[in-house]
Amino acid sequence: MSKETKIILDELNFSIGRMNEQEQKGKLKDSQYWYREGLRTARDIVLKVENLHKK
Repeated sequence: MSKETKIILDELNFSIGRMNEQEQKGKLKDSQYWYREGLRTARDIVLKVENLHKK
């Protein structure tokens, strides 16, 4: 995995983690919920592309 891909995944995971913390505190807004889902989808896409690149 390239350095750039690792940085992107770290940033996505960090942002998702912060929103998960907000959700646990009961402070997650509806728009933030959908933003988090978009971040999760982006993370999944990066991982799939990385797996395709390995093949």
